[in-house]
Amino acid sequence: MKYVWCTLVLLVAIESSGIAQQPSPAVWGNLTPRALGPATCSGRITAIEATYVPVDTHHPNDRRLVIYVGSAAGGVFKSRDGGTTFEPIFDKQDYQSIGAMALDPRHQDSVLWVGTGESNVRNSVSIGGGLYRTTDGGKTWKKVGFDSVERIAKIALDPRNPDRIFVAALGALWSDSPHRGLYRSTDGGATFERVLYVDEKTGCADVAIDPADPRIVYAAMWQFRRKAWSFSSGGPGSGLYKSTDGGTTWRKLTADLPSGELGRVVLAIAPSQPEIVYAMVEAKESALYRTTDRGEHWQRRSSAVNVTARPFYFSTMAVDPDDPDRVYRLTFQLAISDDGGKTFNTFSYGGALHPDHHAFWIDPLNPQHLLIGTDGGVYESFDRGQSWRMFRNLPLSQFYRISYDFDDPYSIMGGLQDNGSWMAPHRVRGGAITNCEWQATGWGDGFAVVRDRIRPEFIYFESQGGDAVRRNLRTNETRSIQPRAGVGQPKLRFNWNTPIVISSANPRYLYIGSQYLHRSTDHGTTWERISPDLTTNDPAKYDPQESGGVTRDNTSAENHCTIYTIADSPKDERIIWVGTDDGNLQLTTDGGKRWTNLRSKLPPSLPTGTWVSCVEPSPHHPGTCFVTFDNHTRGDMSPYIYRTTDFGQTWERLSSDSIRGFAHVVRQDVVNPNLLFVGTELGLFISIDGGKHFARFKAIPATPVRDIQIHPREHDLIVATHGRGAYILDDITPLRALRPDDLDSELVVLPCRPTVQRFESGFQEFSGSDLYVAPSPSDDASIVYYLRTRHLIGQMKVEVLDSAGNVIATIPPGKRKGINRIGWGMRINPPRVARSPNPGGGSFGPIVLPGRYTIRITKGDRIATTTVTIRHDTSSGITLAERRANSAALLRLYRLIEDLAFIVERMVRMRDSLVSRSATVTEPLK
Repeated sequence: MKYVWCTLVLLVAIESSGIAQQPSPAVWGNLTPRALGPATCSGRITAIEATYVPVDTHHPNDRRLVIYVGSAAGGVFKSRDGGTTFEPIFDKQDYQSIGAMALDPRHQDSVLWVGTGESNVRNSVSIGGGLYRTTDGGKTWKKVGFDSVERIAKIALDPRNPDRIFVAALGALWSDSPHRGLYRSTDGGATFERVLYVDEKTGCADVAIDPADPRIVYAAMWQFRRKAWSFSSGGPGSGLYKSTDGGTTWRKLTADLPSGELGRVVLAIAPSQPEIVYAMVEAKESALYRTTDRGEHWQRRSSAVNVTARPFYFSTMAVDPDDPDRVYRLTFQLAISDDGGKTFNTFSYGGALHPDHHAFWIDPLNPQHLLIGTDGGVYESFDRGQSWRMFRNLPLSQFYRISYDFDDPYSIMGGLQDNGSWMAPHRVRGGAITNCEWQATGWGDGFAVVRDRIRPEFIYFESQGGDAVRRNLRTNETRSIQPRAGVGQPKLRFNWNTPIVISSANPRYLYIGSQYLHRSTDHGTTWERISPDLTTNDPAKYDPQESGGVTRDNTSAENHCTIYTIADSPKDERIIWVGTDDGNLQLTTDGGKRWTNLRSKLPPSLPTGTWVSCVEPSPHHPGTCFVTFDNHTRGDMSPYIYRTTDFGQTWERLSSDSIRGFAHVVRQDVVNPNLLFVGTELGLFISIDGGKHFARFKAIPATPVRDIQIHPREHDLIVATHGRGAYILDDITPLRALRPDDLDSELVVLPCRPTVQRFESGFQEFSGSDLYVAPSPSDDASIVYYLRTRHLIGQMKVEVLDSAGNVIATIPPGKRKGINRIGWGMRINPPRVARSPNPGGGSFGPIVLPGRYTIRITKGDRIATTTVTIRHDTSSGITLAERRANSAALLRLYRLIEDLAFIVERMVRMRDSLVSRSATVTEPLK
C-alpha cells in the first residue's frame, strides 16, 4: 500500500511540474462530437472478410457469422452478429483507408491482417501507411511495417502454412516510388522480403495462392500513374507472373495473352479445381481469360463491357467454391457467368444494388450466401445474387462539401461520393436522428449543396463536372442552372468538385466557378461572368479525352485548369478570393472589375502550381485571409497553410509540425480570431493560439476532413469527412474561451452557451437492433472546465447554487486531463424520502425554473465558480407563468415528501427505542 501511495504522489508531482504545456490531443479532453451519418447510403467498401465462430466454448457447434468491413477512408467495422450491428475497431490507428484484409486460416476467430491505402485508384482516393495485425479480433492492433507503402492491394496467406504471407504493395499513386512490388514473409510477419519487383512506376496489384499446391503463386504487376489532369493505366512494366517455388523465383506469363502493353490484371482461382484460373486483362482489347493448366495456356472468354469496364477501378473477381464455371465479376454491376466466363448475366439492375462494386465474399459453407461491397455500402444475398438486403448501419459516407441553413432546428447538407446530395436536421425534437431524417436532394456524385437564405425553398446542388441544379423543396421541381458558354466563346471548364457559394456578405449573390467566376442575382436563372480566365489556361492540362492509358476513361474527374474554391469577405462583398486547381490565387477588391493574381507573392516554401484547396477570408478583418494548398497530386503529402493580413502582399506559414496529411480546409472562428480549425486527409486539427500550435482532435478518426463550417447562431462545429459522414461538435463556446496560458492552470472554468429548457417527447420506434441512430444534442445544461492533470487525490465536487446561495444539486465531476464537459439535468437534488419496503419514488428532484445558476467546482483547496443560464423554450406551448405555477406546486409536494420522511424517521426511531427497551423488561407488567 505504501508503494502504491508513493507512486500516486510521484505521478501527481510529475504532472504538476512547472513546464509550460503545448497543446496536445489530451487538451480536448472528453469533448465528443455527434456522428450523424448518413448510413442510409454508406460509402465505398474496399474489402470484406467473414467467418463463422462458436457462440461460446460450451457450444462449439453453435456458430455465428462475424463480418469485417474495410472502407475507402472510414477504417474497419466489425459485426459479431451477422450484420445486425457493427462497431468500428480501427479508429485509433493513424490511417483509415483500407486496401486489403485477410483472415488467418488457423485463427479466423481472432487474427486479421489489414493493409492500408485503397487500391481503387480514382482521383479522390485516400492514402495509407502500413500493414496491421490484430490477434484478438480487433481489440488491439500492431503495426508490422510497410510504413512507406502508400497502398496495399492484396494480402494472401498460405492455407497450409499461414506463417507464409504475401503482400501486394501497389505503392504510390501520384509519384515514382521504390516501395512497391510483392513481399513475402515466412515467419508470420516478423520480417518481410521483396520477392518480385519491376521498377519505381510498377506495383503489385494482385496475388493468388494455389490452395492445392501453395508453392504455385500468381502475381499481377501494374504500371500506372495519376496526375491532377490525367490518369495512365498500363505500360511495359505490367504483366502476369507465376512462381512454382513459393515465390522465390518468377516467370512472366505471355503465351496466349494479349501482346503489347498491358494494364491492370485481376486474378481468381477456382477453389474446387485450382488448375482453373481466371484473369481479367486490361489491354488495347481488354478481355477475360481462362486457363485450365495453371497458366501455361490461356483461352480468351469474354470481352463484354460488363466484364471489362474500368479495370483500374474494378479490381475484384471470384469463383464459386463448388462450381469452377460460376464466375462473379464486379464492375458497375455484378456480372455472373455459369459457363466458365463465356457469357455473363447481370442480376443487379433495377435498384437492388448500388452501382460500382469492389469487395466480395462467398460463404464457403453455403455458396448461396454472398456479401458484396459497393460505392453505396454492403449488401447480402441468400440466393446467389437474385435478391439483396442492405446493411443500413454503416456510417461510411464520403462528403466533399457541407453547409447549413437557419431553420430551427437547423439542417446540414452536403454532397457524397457517388451517393448524391443529402440534408438532415441537426437534432430531432424528442428523439434521435435516424436514416429516416436524411432527405435526398440531388443525384450523381454529390458536391456543393447550399440553401438560399432569401428564398429558403430553393436549394442548389451540384454533381460532377459543374452540373448545377436548383431544387424547390416545396414542389420538388428541379432546374438546371449550370452556366453555358455563348456562341463563339471558349468552352467552360468545371472541376470535378465545382464550388457553388452564396455570398457571406450579401445573400443576393450566388457564385459558381468554371475557369471564370460567374455571379447570379436571380437564384441561378441567369449568370454574369465577372472575371477573365483565372487559371493558368494550360492547354496541355485540360484535354481529359486523352486520359486513361491503355483504356480511355473520361468522367470529368480529370478536368483541370478550373476554379476550385471561392469566398468573399464577410466584411465587404466586393472582396472576393478565388483559388484554382493549377495554383493561381486571385483577388478582387472591387467586386470583379479588376483581378490580381497573387501567385508571385506566395512564399518560396510553397511549390509553384500547388492546388489551392480552400480560401477563408477572415470574419474579423477585411485584409486577412487564410489559404490551404494541396500538393498531394504531385506526391507531396505536406500540409501548406498560410495567412495574409495585407490582402496577399505578404504571407506567413502557420505551424505544421503537429499536423499530419495534406490540407483540405481551414476555418477561423467567428468570435475568437485565434481559434482555428484545419481539416486534412488524416483528421481534424485545432489551434487556440492563432496557428502557432495545432493539436489533433482525436474524437474524430484520422479520416479525411474535407470541409468545416461553424454555425453562427448555435455555435456548433460542423465537420464533413470523406469516410465517416458528418460530425457536429455542439457548442464550441468553451474552446473560444480557452487561452494558451490556461493550459498551465490547475483548474479553469469555461463558459457555455445558454441552455434552452425543452420539454419534448417522441415516439419510441421498436425497429430492432440494426437501426443506425445518431443522438440529438443533449438537453442537459453543460458545465465545462479544464484540468491540467487528471484528478487523482483529494476531494473534487461540482455543486449548483440558487440565487440565495443554497446548494440545490450536486453533479458527479469529470476528472480527466483536459476539457471536461458534464451535464446537469436542470433538476434539484432528489428529496429525502421515507424508507419503504417497496423501492422507487423520489429518485429525482423537480426541474428548476429558467434563470441563472451558480456552479461551484471544488478541487482540493481550489474553488472556482461560474454561471449557467437556462432559458425558457419560447416555441413551447407552455407559458412561463404556467411553468412557475407548476414549479411552485412541485416544490410544495417536494417539501411535503421531505416532511413525511422526517416524521417517518422519528416514528421509526421511537419504534426502535420501544423495541429496545422492551427487551430489558424481565417481568410482565401488572
